Amino acid sequence: MRPSQFFLVVMNLSFAILLLSLICGAEASYVCQGKCEDIPDCDAFCKRVGFVSGNCMPPLYQYCCCQTG
Repeated sequence: MRPSQFFLVVMNLSFAILLLSLICGAEASYVCQGKCEDIPDCDAFCKRVGFVSGNCMPPLYQYCCCQTG
């Protein structure tokens, strides 16, 4: 593969990644509510208080964070 062909391949891949990220929309934001040891069913808790979902998030997956949208 010649350098010019390699450059075109890289540019096409970069464009495809950019386009895919725009199509997928904005990244969801999270609001952390407390430690997962205090909120054992994080997903159910977050849904009960009006969020989309909940997950135990890093660091060490110890914080229950609720997804806003």
